[in-house]
Amino acid sequence: MGQAKIKQRTAFAPQLIEEWEANDCVNFAVGLARLTGWLLHVDWWSTSTEHRDDIPLDQLKPLRVYVANNHDQIFDVRGTKSIREFSEKILFKLIRTRGLGNGGVYTRYYDEAKLSSLPLRCHPNEAEIARAIEEIRANSHFLAAIPARMQPCIPAHKAAQYSYGHCAAFAEAMGELTGLQPAALLAVRFSPLFENTRRSESGFFHSVVLHPDGMAEDVWGKSSVEDIASRFGVIEFKVSNDEHRRVVEKIRQSSNDVYETVRKDAMDLIQAYRLRN
Repeated sequence: MGQAKIKQRTAFAPQLIEEWEANDCVNFAVGLARLTGWLLHVDWWSTSTEHRDDIPLDQLKPLRVYVANNHDQIFDVRGTKSIREFSEKILFKLIRTRGLGNGGVYTRYYDEAKLSSLPLRCHPNEAEIARAIEEIRANSHFLAAIPARMQPCIPAHKAAQYSYGHCAAFAEAMGELTGLQPAALLAVRFSPLFENTRRSESGFFHSVVLHPDGMAEDVWGKSSVEDIASRFGVIEFKVSNDEHRRVVEKIRQSSNDVYETVRKDAMDLIQAYRLRN
């Protein structure tokens, strides 16, 4: 009964869901991203199963636009779902309904400003976004079920860049500006869903800075080291200052210009959002 009550409270009216889904949820997602600060995603379909980052957009078909946090929660018109539940109950159904055949799903994140230039079936419409925001605000239980972002609230698409890449440069910038110690997190064991995650020989998967109280911090804010590791599906890990240094030196040797560019951008973000108070 309690579960049914929660679902009833957080659900939107069926006609609203149908209307949003007809436009791949783009206006709902933009409105929700504005209200929560979480990350806009587009799931694409391709006949390629290689999962290459360089597949051009004209070879991808849009499936759905949605908002997700920095872990495994997706906030959709049909409620909050795990990645697995969202895939099984929504994406696979869309793929079958549209008769897309064999292929693979490509998930990419974007700044809101980028959506209008993407080959979506429907582009953001300000009037419809405003209407979606009103409906979301009116559904207080749905909104309250979405966890608030931690400070500092660096724009989500920028935070993603320094979470799913360039984390070592961000940790270095944090170390320079705050005096905190940068360190590497090295995976020893992944949860079953992440067992096939590619990893380096050392197990490196992320860099953070360490606080004297034992907590850690990355681009998404301060948290326990365990919580940060869990975002990557890691359930057992080691912490190494030396490995972080080795990672930075390796990046500098292979692409120092890129490293310096992202490090300086990280410093600007930290100064603007982390140190402004």
